[in-house]
Amino acid sequence: MAQSRSGASRIIRATGRVVINPTEAFAGGEFPYGGTDIGRVNAVALRSLGSDYKVNYEGLGAVGDILEGGLRWTFSCFLRGWDDDAVKLLLADGYEKGAQTQHAVFKAPGGKQPGTSALARLVKVAFVPDDLTHASGVLIYSALPDWDGGMAFARKTEFGIPLVFECMLDSQGRILAIGRMADLEL
Repeated sequence: MAQSRSGASRIIRATGRVVINPTEAFAGGEFPYGGTDIGRVNAVALRSLGSDYKVNYEGLGAVGDILEGGLRWTFSCFLRGWDDDAVKLLLADGYEKGAQTQHAVFKAPGGKQPGTSALARLVKVAFVPDDLTHASGVLIYSALPDWDGGMAFARKTEFGIPLVFECMLDSQGRILAIGRMADLEL
């Protein structure tokens, strides 16, 4: 008997890690693929924010055309823990090395200057699932990292860095790719 495409066995709950600026091919390559592993993540979400525009024909009172929406995407995740490399690579405008511990310290306002271009902070981002055979990964060719909401310091809440990445077009006109890691090309 054929398995239903909507069966519960097809649901994937993929755990994984985030790699910043990978440089080596995923097919046959070794983790972290020449990039920097910034750690384990949860609450991973990819959202398309471009919505189609309906053109109404006044004379008919109906939709006459639908214009394709914009190509705006965001990728968000919760980085579990306080990773020195993550703060240095993703939040560089406020990064300092602690004088005593040599661990990352983030200070605001840091180097951000309102009204200036943030494109110097663009990075390449790969979500690499733990199960490379059955779960899909995500490759974002050009992403602008930032905080996503606040950080919880309560004892019952896991400490980490809530991140959101604005996905941008790269120099070759690409935004992102989703699929098995071996099929994703840098």
